[in-house]
Order: sequence, then structure tokens, then C-alpha cells
Amino acid sequence: MAITIRTGTEVYPGSIVFHHTAFMTQFMVTDRLKALIEKSSLSKKEKQRLLAGETISHKDLVSFYRQCTPCPTLLELLRTSKLQLSKRHSRFEGPPKTKEFLESMQRLRLQAKEEEYQRLLNKTKDDPFKLYEEKLDDDWNPAKATKEVRSHLTTIFNIFISVASVIYAIWYWTDTSAGMRDSYRVLLCVFVGLLVLVAEVVVYMGYLAKVEDARVRERNKKEVKKVIQTIKID
Repeated sequence: MAITIRTGTEVYPGSIVFHHTAFMTQFMVTDRLKALIEKSSLSKKEKQRLLAGETISHKDLVSFYRQCTPCPTLLELLRTSKLQLSKRHSRFEGPPKTKEFLESMQRLRLQAKEEEYQRLLNKTKDDPFKLYEEKLDDDWNPAKATKEVRSHLTTIFNIFISVASVIYAIWYWTDTSAGMRDSYRVLLCVFVGLLVLVAEVVVYMGYLAKVEDARVRERNKKEVKKVIQTIKID
């Protein structure tokens, strides 16, 4: 399979392809390459120029090959050296960053972190990546409402049973033990019945208030999910 070496628009036979790019490609002047240059037919001044530094440019190396042909192919000549990319012209390094640029990047990072934090907080409840899970009563349904109404009706019925039981006990006691007249017995039963009814209602309303307060506190709680332990399975 014929593979070529390309530099600019000229092509040389070999076994790899080089593209002459914008950054400067340098090759180290090894002992083997140095010996080839010294034995070549170049002028003394040209030899000194090529051997003046520790590296030689790709352009000079190709020019040396074209003028002297010290090796059968350009690839063999390249193998006598080592490729070295100049850091100053490396395509992986951009221009030096200014102080204003670094400050702007820092502000953008902070803004991105804040937006990510707000996104985690404001996700919907079905989002699996939400950081906080709100305790909302979103599972309300007719069955739950029916259960609550039934509970209220049962409590009201129990209150009336308690009031009726107390009234009957007062009525019975005033007849058998106190021997009071019926008018006084009626007034006493009504007074005690109202007193018991008010007490039962106050107690029940206090219970409902505590239940609602507990629901509000539970709704306002935020659950923080943490990773307790991580198990890595290879």
C-alpha cells in the first residue's frame, strides 16, 4: 500500500502522511541527523545554520532532503530525528488569558452554579434529580375525603352521646338523690349539658388545630437526600 508524505502542495514517496499546518513543526537534531548534515554537500555556512540549535524545522528538513537526498526516502530521514512541537505555537494552547477574561469566566461559573442550584430546588415533584422533596398533600382523592367526613360525623355522634349520657345522669341523680323539683332539674340538665357540649367542642377543635398544624409543619419540611454508602461492583 503506497502512503505518501505531503508538505504544502508537494508529495514525496514514503509510508506516512504529514500535513504542514499553521503551527511550527520542529525535529530534534539527533546524533544521526547531525552526522548526515555534516557529511552532506551543503555549504559550511548552511551546515552551521542547520546545526545552530537543538531543533530543525520541518521546512528546513524537507529542503535538506531535496538538496542532498541523504536517505532513500524522506521518511527514513525523519526517523533519524524525533518530532517536537513548539509550545509557543502549539494548537492546544490559546492566547494568554487576561485578568478581565479570568474574572468574567469566574462570574460565569458562579452564575452557572447558582442556576443549577435553583434548578434543583424548583424541579417538579416527579423529577428524579430533585435535591429536595416537598411533602405536599397532592394525593387527595374522593376516598380520602369520604374517610375524613366519616371521621367527623363519628366524632360529632360521640359528642352527642356524651352530652346525652351526662344529661340523663343528672336527671336521674336529681330525682333519686336530691329530690329536686322538675323545673330545677330541667334547668340543671340544660346547664350541665351545654357545659359538657362546649367542653367537648373545645377539645375537638383543639385536636383539629393540632392536626392541621402538624400537616403544615410536615408540608414545609424539606427532605435532603444523601448518599450514605456507595458500593462499587467490578
